[in-house]
Amino acid sequence: MSIPLQGKTILITGASSGIGAATARACVKQGMLCVVTARREDRLNKLADELGELCIPIAGDVTERGFNERLLEEAGDVYAVFVNAGHGLDQEMIDCSLDQFQGFRDLFELNVFAAVELASLASRIMVDRGRGHILMCASCLSKFATPQHGAYCASKSALEAVAKSMRMELKNSGVHVSSVHPIGTTTEFSDSSADRSGMLESEFARQVPSWSMQSPDKVANAVVRCLRHPKPEVWTSLPMRVASTIFSAFPRVAQIAIYRFS
Repeated sequence: MSIPLQGKTILITGASSGIGAATARACVKQGMLCVVTARREDRLNKLADELGELCIPIAGDVTERGFNERLLEEAGDVYAVFVNAGHGLDQEMIDCSLDQFQGFRDLFELNVFAAVELASLASRIMVDRGRGHILMCASCLSKFATPQHGAYCASKSALEAVAKSMRMELKNSGVHVSSVHPIGTTTEFSDSSADRSGMLESEFARQVPSWSMQSPDKVANAVVRCLRHPKPEVWTSLPMRVASTIFSAFPRVAQIAIYRFS
């Protein structure tokens, strides 16, 4: 059975560009009201101008104390939340120390703590209403790791674990919980990760072959399909899904394969 989306409201974080903005466009095409948030107010307003009255921008930082509560209050009768805000970090784990740990902490504040807080707050409202859908943007890297990106991979693994736990806890509540696992996507992710790490070019961009990249629209369309037909995990690449399963079962195979691109 397909869930009708027309007239339902979705809240999307990290919507100023990339997957978040593409998902807002895809949801508006389905007649959904999109409440979008990110720190870059100018980008949000531009997206809202593009999408018209079905897009409501609320600029702010999801890691700021109290912002997620205010966000949900202003969003109103939210049916779905796409927890998408996040960033990367290019840093070898051997370089992590208490003096150099701030980038790691900042990444977890956004990718995990703020994401989990928003999902938790939204789920309470949805359980009371007996309906809703929470989608958390994890990554294919939640299943395996790559060099120089241990912090990012760890954050996405944590988010996937939270989604799995919430899905079991809310099984009989009418609230669906899904994790989204994009592969390399043509967004600002690599450039912003490099800039945050004090590098000219991200190691991630160098490691990922161009043929394995996808567009944000592909992820957005997969999210819309999941909203219509809820499922535990959203994958946009069957080969990567199969590979991640093999990597989990055979760690040495994963190490050999990943070394080829690192």
